[in-house]
Amino acid sequence: MNVSNVEQKRVRLKQFLKILSEDPSLLNQERQAGSRSLAELLMFTGYTPRNEPVDMAELVSLLLKKVGHEACSEDIMQHVMNGGTVDEFMNSSK
Repeated sequence: MNVSNVEQKRVRLKQFLKILSEDPSLLNQERQAGSRSLAELLMFTGYTPRNEPVDMAELVSLLLKKVGHEACSEDIMQHVMNGGTVDEFMNSSK
């Protein structure tokens, strides 16, 4: 992957995280009480990185599959980048 592709991905991720941080559907404090740790999410999905950083895109894709979505991390990222919320995405047809 050349430098320009890496930079484009970095910029896109930064934009996604900014939009995600402003997502009103993630501000629901009641749901956050049931949040799980990274270790619990890894165990839930069966994802076991071996002496390497956790690939969060892979983890999100595995989590989506575990809850019955056919979508992947790229799909949720695209949905949010196009103005949708996480709640809308999660409540869309599975």
